[in-house]
Amino acid sequence: MDATDGDAFEVGRRLERARTAVRRERRRTADELRALGDFERHVRDVEAESPDVGPPAARAPVVAGDTDGLRAVREAYRETVMDVPHYEEEYADGYVESLTAEFSGDLAAALTDGTRFNARCKRALLDGIKAGRTARAGLLELLVEERDSLSAAAETLVPLSAELSDLQHRAVGSAPHGMLDAHGARLAVLERKCETVAEDRQAVLFEQRRTAGLPVEAPDIPVYVYQELPFDYPVMAAVAYCRQAIDRLRETVDAAMAASTPDRERVE
Repeated sequence: MDATDGDAFEVGRRLERARTAVRRERRRTADELRALGDFERHVRDVEAESPDVGPPAARAPVVAGDTDGLRAVREAYRETVMDVPHYEEEYADGYVESLTAEFSGDLAAALTDGTRFNARCKRALLDGIKAGRTARAGLLELLVEERDSLSAAAETLVPLSAELSDLQHRAVGSAPHGMLDAHGARLAVLERKCETVAEDRQAVLFEQRRTAGLPVEAPDIPVYVYQELPFDYPVMAAVAYCRQAIDRLRETVDAAMAASTPDRERVE
């Protein structure tokens, strides 16, 4: 974030955009979690099909992927997982592509190219559904933490940025020496507040990666959630904005103090 583009109200606006993105992701994740739960109930109701018995000559030919069990699974999947409100916008995959992304290529092949929805296939599918639900439940918890982290940062940074904006619009450089000294002290306080927010945020990011078990090379939660925004780390960007504003104000104050003479020195 460039600290020179716009006034300090940008801090609040950008943090609110981030919170909107978190709300959207929470809603979508909750929809997918419910859809997987509905799909699981349908799958449990589908009876596993037994292989044909009897001599080979007596077995009727079977068209791959056209048994009652596989058809029931396909219809249930389309009516649940592929029917969440955001599916077309975010995924727009066909049946096979969606199965592959959600479960695995092998399971997708078994459900589309196989000849029977047998007990082994049913177990594998239920295991895959369970893993998907667990992952989304975990993501929901992380998104709640992300929401709370944004709110905590906003409680400090929004009023802090408003104060900086007020100082920027004052004639700070022409203030009396005593007032300049007070401005410098206040800027030091605001800088420490920024440092505290940054430290708290870094701790949250570290804990998110640890909880999610993300490998070093994997993107973290903010990169995933804010991928459609012009920033990946809204809190750190807001802190950088405020710090740069503080630095500019401090330069103005320091220059004015160097050019001024305290009242007591003029009296002496």
